[in-house]
Amino acid sequence: MIAMSVRTRMRDDAGASATIVAITLSLLLIIAAFAVDVGYAYAVRRQLQSAADAAALAGCRELIAGASDARVLEVAADYASRNATEPADGLTMRTQPPDTVVGPDFVQVTVEKRASAFFSRIMGRQDIPVTATARAKVAYLTGLRGVVPWSVPVIHASRVAVKVAGGTEIALSDQGGGVWRGVIPVPTAPQTTGYRVDVIAYNDQTAYPDGTSEYPNGVPETVEGAARVLVLPATAPVTDVSLDRCVAVSGSGSVTLTVRTTGTGKNYEPSVRFDGKSNWKFTEVSPGVWRTALPVPAIEKTHKVYAIEKIEVANKTVATDALALVVRRPTYPIADVALDDYTNPGGAVQVTVTLLDYQYGVQYPLKVVGGGAEVGNFCALDLATIKHPPNWRNPQHPSEYDLRTDPQFKTPAYYCYLEKPFPFVIHIGDTIWTETGNLSGPQTASALDKRFAGDSLTFAQWEALGRPPTRRIVYVPVVEKMQLVSGQTPMRVVSFAAFFIEPGSDLKKDVIIGRFIEYASPSDAVSDTPPDGLYVETVRLVTPE
Repeated sequence: MIAMSVRTRMRDDAGASATIVAITLSLLLIIAAFAVDVGYAYAVRRQLQSAADAAALAGCRELIAGASDARVLEVAADYASRNATEPADGLTMRTQPPDTVVGPDFVQVTVEKRASAFFSRIMGRQDIPVTATARAKVAYLTGLRGVVPWSVPVIHASRVAVKVAGGTEIALSDQGGGVWRGVIPVPTAPQTTGYRVDVIAYNDQTAYPDGTSEYPNGVPETVEGAARVLVLPATAPVTDVSLDRCVAVSGSGSVTLTVRTTGTGKNYEPSVRFDGKSNWKFTEVSPGVWRTALPVPAIEKTHKVYAIEKIEVANKTVATDALALVVRRPTYPIADVALDDYTNPGGAVQVTVTLLDYQYGVQYPLKVVGGGAEVGNFCALDLATIKHPPNWRNPQHPSEYDLRTDPQFKTPAYYCYLEKPFPFVIHIGDTIWTETGNLSGPQTASALDKRFAGDSLTFAQWEALGRPPTRRIVYVPVVEKMQLVSGQTPMRVVSFAAFFIEPGSDLKKDVIIGRFIEYASPSDAVSDTPPDGLYVETVRLVTPE
């Protein structure tokens, strides 16, 4: 009886064990199914993330190029599809906010795929939804490899002032956008010579990288005699003298000189001396209002002031140095000086000084000539003199780079790095000295021809083709003066610019024609804050929001 009871219990335990084993196996199977399907979904998500990253970066590059939101999304979707390798192939990109967004300086992309389920199908689940989001943001380069040995001079002004007739400086007010303005007192005593107005713009280089300073107000850029104020006696046969513009780019057409006389007719036709010539013919456009066109001279220096040397009416001298025409090269940092009245202003005059603000996509005729920072548009650079902060003095501090370590280096360095990109990184805040000597001629043309290697794209063609890679884009440091010295001049790098060189440039004469462009370049040295003026952008991945 006892034995039978034991056998009965054993049979009962065996049945219970079988049930437990069956349940355990079922649970293990479910766990295995879950693990396999989750692992596969994770693999899909990894590939989705790679595709989303590529899509966001590509879309952000289109954003930098100025594309429409629709174009940005089109390019992003194309890159997402092309970078969707197995098992993420067949993905789709969401196109509506908040998943996919085109912002002012970012692109966020969300891609998705329904990953096939395997073992989970036994529980009735056919697939698993998987998504990935990436966000790319515009950043700005603080360091750049591959520059050419040219630079673009600018003034990031901390102060702009004027002096009248050699008096004390009078500060103007910052109006924003590079415009400075103020009302200043001027003499009222009549005289035949115009009172000279000097303009001084101080950059923000108030201290050297090592903390010392020679220019606590910034390094000044001065245009002596940038304008004239003419105060004529009441008996003068001339009541007003004016130019339609008092600052002009070298060789840019002509300016109109207007002279108002107290009488009319041939006896009152003015005679003026300008640029050493007196054979200018006037037309009386209305009674007592005479006009003539004066050609803007072509210059080699950064700027030059031309005076209206003499004005005569009825064979009598009315005024000498009556007005001034400032002729500047296209990249000279002081772009314009204007007075609201040039003749008999009554004791006060409003002065407006405009500093150069480069425009992307606008054609600039540029020229590289010898003579250091004081001559030419692009200041030629000696790339062997680069120094990182706090070093900057020459020759006390050694240069950062020995160019001979570049296996492709050949002398002279200037032409070497016109032919091929500079292999080292230059940073904002670095000091570089200008290159002296005559750097014009066939050697420059030969070096640039080798750099372009037959690439003859025009800017219009490059734009029409969707801005493909081209050898005609060069990178140029944007610089400010650190000292007022002749010869080699130390310049501080304040930003970088990308410049498209047009095929129409006359390389033998170093006349470089092209346009500054908004352009993206890879770099590890970036900032979220754009420098003032020109810059080179990049795109980087940030955490999605």
